[in-house]
Amino acid sequence: MVVPNIPNNSLTEEIKEIVSLCQQLEPRYGKKATYFNPPATEEEIIAWENEHEITIPETYKDWLRFSNGSQLLFDLARFNDLNHLVVGNEFVSDDLVIIGTLIGDGEFLCFSKKTGKIVRHNHGKMREYDNMNKVIKKLLNIV
Repeated sequence: MVVPNIPNNSLTEEIKEIVSLCQQLEPRYGKKATYFNPPATEEEIIAWENEHEITIPETYKDWLRFSNGSQLLFDLARFNDLNHLVVGNEFVSDDLVIIGTLIGDGEFLCFSKKTGKIVRHNHGKMREYDNMNKVIKKLLNIV
């Protein structure tokens, strides 16, 4: 597994923990279980925000500054790259921007355009988190 440089930002410790865990589990799950794309540039982040007239929450930007698209242990979590963020769909409201999927069972990870909170949308039930730090810590507890 190729790991981009871990930036010094609000997610540094959580990123180090999730990368370490995925590296430890690589012999069990295989080399294709986890990947991290190279980071998004500031220009790419700003361009997406301007094109969609949506502000990306700062802690999610911090994740993008580490990896612009990733997969953790196959279906534990998948984070979309900027080109594949979805503003609402038939399953979630137009207030939510889908940034990935969790647990491989139809659960979406989103952020609210109105509040900037990170939202786990699980078949109509929603749980809000103030930031990506809390989402990553939750993922670490699942493994």
